[in-house]
Amino acid sequence: MTTHVVIYSRCSTDEKRRDTEVQLGELRRYAQAYGWTYDEVSEYGSPFKGEQPKLQDVIEKIRLRHYSIILVYSLDRFSREHPQKTNALLDRIVYDYKRRFISLKESIDSQNEMIWHVIRPLFSYFANVYSRQLSEKIRAGIQNKKNKGIYTGGRPKKTYDLERIQALRSEGHSLRKIVSLYNNGLPRKDRISHTQVGRLIQK
Repeated sequence: MTTHVVIYSRCSTDEKRRDTEVQLGELRRYAQAYGWTYDEVSEYGSPFKGEQPKLQDVIEKIRLRHYSIILVYSLDRFSREHPQKTNALLDRIVYDYKRRFISLKESIDSQNEMIWHVIRPLFSYFANVYSRQLSEKIRAGIQNKKNKGIYTGGRPKKTYDLERIQALRSEGHSLRKIVSLYNNGLPRKDRISHTQVGRLIQK
């Protein structure tokens, strides 16, 4: 019987989207080594704020038994929410839906009871702590700029991954296709328009 796996990768809004490709490379090799078939789902958003609509779709498909295993690069790529929420979701996947969970970096496998019950909760905690510390550093940085009178407030100027746009263009994609591929998984505030793509390509 063929084992069908869903590979889930994610990078935060403060990281480059190509980071998901690094994760996917490792996850593909792992799945292929076991002869598993797999689907890939990549997301770009904050796991601390719960901005993971694609993960919710994955969980629903797991509930419907489309997949036997969910495979992620690391637990903090899966979720950085409060450990209670993260652990409750993981337990639902494993005990309610009877599916297997594997996190490659920490060697977490729901089939290993000691790791699942003892080690996994620690990494859920560490993932959440990292997000809280990052948020505190950002707030401290803003306050420091305010104290120096150099903080202007408001949203920062939107930046684009020009290298990715140029790579998509070199692959022969139309402007419409480039926009679709670039915006896939991005929050609305970071998406790019056809006009903006055209201007960036002409630079």
